[in-house]
Amino acid sequence: MGALLELVKDSSPEDRQAVAEFLKPYLQPVEIKPKVEHLLTVKEFQKQLPVRKRADWIRNDLFCQNPELKQFAFNLNAGKGHKLKISPKALDWIADHADEINWKG
Repeated sequence: MGALLELVKDSSPEDRQAVAEFLKPYLQPVEIKPKVEHLLTVKEFQKQLPVRKRADWIRNDLFCQNPELKQFAFNLNAGKGHKLKISPKALDWIADHADEINWKG
């Protein structure tokens, strides 16, 4: 690689421009893929709730009573055999709105 750089340094500006155009596709910055957040299972989510509740209460009552929470749940109404996955952002929402949630049930 060093020999190539020496050749480019010693060449004329027109040749440098031609080399730059030739190498441009290879020197483009690599796009970094965004990190996918870890989704919680119902058991993991259940352990982190401020109040201990059953898994069926989480699925049927918590998410049905608070439609704003549905944006954080995946496979909520997918049917039997599809596990519910919950975004950790739901815990932040619950912490902010704990007073509005009906914890009885």
